[in-house]
Amino acid sequence: MSGCGAKTPLEPVNRSPVVQSLQAFPTTIGPGDSAIVVCLAIDVDGDTLGFDWFSDCRLTKRGQNQYDYTMRTREHTIVVYPGNCVRAPLDTGWVSCSVHDRRGGAAYSETIRIIIQQ
Repeated sequence: MSGCGAKTPLEPVNRSPVVQSLQAFPTTIGPGDSAIVVCLAIDVDGDTLGFDWFSDCRLTKRGQNQYDYTMRTREHTIVVYPGNCVRAPLDTGWVSCSVHDRRGGAAYSETIRIIIQQ
């Protein structure tokens, strides 16, 4: 048992990051177009954040295998393009992200939708 004079070090408390917003610019794209998706997050402990991005085959992310719909990055932005399973003439793709602080803390974003016109 420790008292006020004890020299037992306290374990640091890790607080999870917080996703502030998830936005796409623009929210409608066509063939050959792209959209930038931004996940704004903070970590009150000042930890470095990592981002995991998720979507389905309607949106392809730059630097990703066209059949892999998740992507891990240190960037809070990604660029997406119309994917290989868009149904003409109009379809909707989705993107979400999770943020982790590499010390066990994590937060999840909402899902945003991007309209894809063919």
